[in-house]
Amino acid sequence: MRKADLFIMTLGLCLLTSGIGLAQEKLTVQLVKEKVYAAAKLVEQEGEAAFAKLRDPKGEFRFGGGDGYIWVHDAVTGVMLMHPTKASMEGVNQLDLQDSSHFRFIVAMNQLTEKYKEGWVIYLWPKPGQTKEDPKISFVKLAVKDGRKFVIGCGVYDILKSDIAAAYPNDIIFDQDSVSQMD
Repeated sequence: MRKADLFIMTLGLCLLTSGIGLAQEKLTVQLVKEKVYAAAKLVEQEGEAAFAKLRDPKGEFRFGGGDGYIWVHDAVTGVMLMHPTKASMEGVNQLDLQDSSHFRFIVAMNQLTEKYKEGWVIYLWPKPGQTKEDPKISFVKLAVKDGRKFVIGCGVYDILKSDIAAAYPNDIIFDQDSVSQMD
């Protein structure tokens, strides 16, 4: 093999392997909704046995360059059943969890899924590694297995309410004002 051919093959291989990182899926509202639907279906089929698949750091439910993940909480009690990045939340009732505006977003998620089965909830939450809260919007869906109700969710930052409304004009979007109107 000629040196020129070897150089071209090596260059091509380098370019190919350096581009693999660029091909990672971007965390979008479409991807969030798709993964929540898939996770809800899995939970409806397997119940809590699905949690191992949802928790797997190398599995299909860790996505969007690692920023996307699925959590599951009980739709009645608010107990966090599975959270792949914050195990300390598991087994703890989250109904009193609120953002700095005093919005109890787990309560809102439960209300939304009870009434509409699925939708989006907007609240404030720190981005990973930060302490300052930023707007976060999460898609949640009700899943039922053997009569037990689960809320399956995934959130994304840097998305506006208008982005959700444009992408999914028929979806329910809850924020603090929506919940106060439900009471």
